[in-house]
Amino acid sequence: MVLLTKSKFMNGLQCPKLLWRANQKTLPEITLSDEHKFAQGHEFEKYVKMLYPDGVDLGDLGFKENVEATTKAVEDRKLIFEAGFQVGELFVRSDLLEPVEDGWNLYEIKSSSEVKPVHYPDLAFQKFVLEKAGLTIKKCFVIYINKEYQKNGEIDPNQLVAKEEVTEQVDAVENLEDNSQKYLEIIKRDTVPDYVISQNCNKPYECPLKGECWGALPENNVLQITNWRLYWKLFAEGIEDIKDIPTGTKLSDKDQVIVETVEKGEPYISKEHIRHFLNSLHYPLHHFDFETFDTAVPIYDKSRPYQKIPFQYSLHIEQEDGSTEHREFLAEGSEDPRPALLEQLKNDLQGEGSIVVFNQSFEISLLNKLAEDFPEHKEWITAALGRIVDLATPFKAFHYYNPEQKGSYSIKKVLPAITGKSYSELEINNGGDASMLFFYSHIQPKLENKEEIRTNLLKYCGLDTEGMVWIIQKLKEMVK
Repeated sequence: MVLLTKSKFMNGLQCPKLLWRANQKTLPEITLSDEHKFAQGHEFEKYVKMLYPDGVDLGDLGFKENVEATTKAVEDRKLIFEAGFQVGELFVRSDLLEPVEDGWNLYEIKSSSEVKPVHYPDLAFQKFVLEKAGLTIKKCFVIYINKEYQKNGEIDPNQLVAKEEVTEQVDAVENLEDNSQKYLEIIKRDTVPDYVISQNCNKPYECPLKGECWGALPENNVLQITNWRLYWKLFAEGIEDIKDIPTGTKLSDKDQVIVETVEKGEPYISKEHIRHFLNSLHYPLHHFDFETFDTAVPIYDKSRPYQKIPFQYSLHIEQEDGSTEHREFLAEGSEDPRPALLEQLKNDLQGEGSIVVFNQSFEISLLNKLAEDFPEHKEWITAALGRIVDLATPFKAFHYYNPEQKGSYSIKKVLPAITGKSYSELEINNGGDASMLFFYSHIQPKLENKEEIRTNLLKYCGLDTEGMVWIIQKLKEMVK
């Protein structure tokens, strides 16, 4: 039997192709990062349920049993977790239903640290189905994580869990009946429906089909320019290739660089600005990079929800004569990695010379949080912060740009564009994978190849900092 669930309803709001593929069960295989997000949600739900000890939890029941048990619990006016309702071809499981005078309150449990607009249609569809089932919904709430909560000993659910009434916003959601019928028609199709690449590819979440759909675009397409309002306007007008942007189109300086480099097929280099950047560096250069993980519910004292916990760093110390020394840290076990990391980092960063990072906001934020949570290290961390230089600066300002960067100034794009070397041959080639592989081999072990993962983590993080050495060498060659 065809059923429109709340997850499919939300898929339909984002993209008809996503909805159809989800119903066909042909979406890309979920990643370890996806599994982690689901796990974080389940972990948070455990603490929500502690606040409602009288609740009846129907989450482990199969479809038929769940619907039957829900009917009984509603009759008995129980507080219900995972209440299931089917009305014709519509089906929802609601996170929490609370009996109140003359009706019910509906709660959606989200492991986010704030209420988001995407939560309103989620609740609206549930309310729509529940009212069709004969319930009177009085108020709607989102239960979410209090991002200001700091762990100190056992988790306190009363402090961790926050809630906000959103009844007015939920009631403002329109076209529930029309959209439900439209999405059911899409689900029943034999062939994939027409779809349009749009801003919805990235919101409310990045679509798992984005790579597939965007892969058909020209190599140098208008979505690579920096002015998103302009590129969606051009795209809507049928202009996809950068080379087809009409002459006279008003472009920012950065977008002018992108267009000109594509047309000429060669990089843009502002030697004056690059020289100025290189002259700002003070040797020895400390090329530095962190790797981190985070959890919805904090697992260490002195940490908060979704706080980035550094577990690894790489450091290449480069002398003015070009000689380098490599130092590194990778946490061993499941205990809080920050104390040991800080002790070693204090020694590794001592002295003088620029601390070179790529996109400084990340490292600066981490170091400031470490100084706040471990005030005994605040003095040397503050001194280190004053030495930070951002290697992303000349690329972010487009003082160097290569068409191979495809509009990006991330190190993953800059390194191959400027040096010809890349992360593609590494077993671990991005920070998201590094985070998850460490977490599930050390913190909550479920991966058995721990030593292999450690070797690959060291190679990956090491390339981040060695790559910065190579990038600066190339910049120097450009301005000789």
